[in-house]
Amino acid sequence: MRLLLALACLIAPTICAKPGNDAIRLSNVQTLTLHANRLTSARRVSPIPQLNCIGPNKKVCNLYQPDVMRCTNQGHDYDLEDVQWTCTADLPPEFKLGATDVICEGYRHADDKWVLKGSCGVEYRMLLTELGEERFGYTRWDTPDWDKMSKTQKFWTGLGNLIFFGFLLAVFLMIAVPFVLFLAGCLGLRRSRGDGAGRGWGGGGGGPGGGGPPPPPYSAFDSYKSTDDQRWRPGFWSGAAGGAAAGYGLGRYSNGERRTAPRRSGGYDAGEGSSRTPSFSSTTASTGFGSTRRR
Repeated sequence: MRLLLALACLIAPTICAKPGNDAIRLSNVQTLTLHANRLTSARRVSPIPQLNCIGPNKKVCNLYQPDVMRCTNQGHDYDLEDVQWTCTADLPPEFKLGATDVICEGYRHADDKWVLKGSCGVEYRMLLTELGEERFGYTRWDTPDWDKMSKTQKFWTGLGNLIFFGFLLAVFLMIAVPFVLFLAGCLGLRRSRGDGAGRGWGGGGGGPGGGGPPPPPYSAFDSYKSTDDQRWRPGFWSGAAGGAAAGYGLGRYSNGERRTAPRRSGGYDAGEGSSRTPSFSSTTASTGFGSTRRR
């Protein structure tokens, strides 16, 4: 293999020659220091942030951002330029680093062994520790974003949500419509009673057969009984609840197992759109591991 590489260098020296003064090999880089709110240098493509949190959820990323991260070369994998890294940053005890991948710009193309000096950034994952889960909860922290879902996941999620909310609407209508009809029946009964009282059931003038026969006795229980006959049987409720549960479960099918959030003692809401920023009293060193990618 080395003989073939040497022959290639003799035939085409540009293959092995350094392409420019601002090109380096990652195997010669021992440490990288990256800063928040700074961009990398760029030549072929657009610059990227030096520190970029990619998950598992943007809500977790928005809770805290490290100011500085230092990555150390830990040797290579199968190829000399396939460098493995350990990256360390100071984080509050509620957080810890997950995967930390170093992303660099290939000097001439995406697979170039030479990379542009200053073009490396880190894509890292911010995870919650047990203390962080107790403070912020973990509702939907591990839920994949909609934009990152596949078409199949989006289909099943949308279908499950449609079935779930469809059952809720059906239950609401089946409760509301008979109730409205019952109220309308009561109002109509009151009106008919008022009309009967106004006309009266007079005995007629002294001749025989004067006046009509009195109305039949009326019991409010009969009206209530007829309305009560229209109520649902237990089978409806069990079927509606089962269908709603099935639809809701179908929507969660593609997202894997999720944990339910514990009750939080405080009133802090870590969701997006919250105007409150959490405060942290101390930080400790946290280390993540990752490999190299070129762009």
